[in-house]
Amino acid sequence: MNKSLQLGNKIELVTEVALSGHQDIYYSKVQEIIDDRTIVLLAPIVNGRVEPLEMGRKYGMTVYTDTGLYRCEVQVVNRKKSDRLYLISVERQTSLQKYQRRQFYRMDCMLSFQYKDEVDQDWHKGVILDISGGGMRFTSRYQLTTSKGLINHIVLSMLDDEEEELYLSGKIIASEPMDADPSVYENRVEFEGIDNYEREIIIKFIFEEERKRRSRRKG
Repeated sequence: MNKSLQLGNKIELVTEVALSGHQDIYYSKVQEIIDDRTIVLLAPIVNGRVEPLEMGRKYGMTVYTDTGLYRCEVQVVNRKKSDRLYLISVERQTSLQKYQRRQFYRMDCMLSFQYKDEVDQDWHKGVILDISGGGMRFTSRYQLTTSKGLINHIVLSMLDDEEEELYLSGKIIASEPMDADPSVYENRVEFEGIDNYEREIIIKFIFEEERKRRSRRKG
């Protein structure tokens, strides 16, 4: 494996596109590095439940490291439970290569913001759960209409106490009640018409925030 690979690195596993055009995407973290070909991942959580993944199935794996993104193809070779953790061992099938896809790196967060319908004048409050240069996931008190446009007012706190205020257009691609609280809705929005300057602000915010989190963990 690449020397940049470390415990705790975020992982994205993607299935091949089916005939229907559907593609499954799972998110996980590196739990253990066995050798140059094999790593152990935390089993993905989907809708609050453990997704064990299919033995022998191959996935495209993207690894988010401090030095950038890397990709390879892996195959599930083992599944087990250890200390209440559900673990999945995958074996690398191709070489791990650098992958330029910074704008799609999603960072978990809890960030208050405001949104409104493109034709509505009323702003509503929401909480961003994760964000990337391509879109975000957030909670709301109202179910939103899929494929409808949305204007998002987001204030990002940067280094040196600077703030960046963004008004971003997006399209709602999913809006479903949360398992833990059906009165709250989880929404996914894909940004539309975002320019390179706005995207770079989001990416800069993400990587600055990740660096701050790593520094706090190291004490």
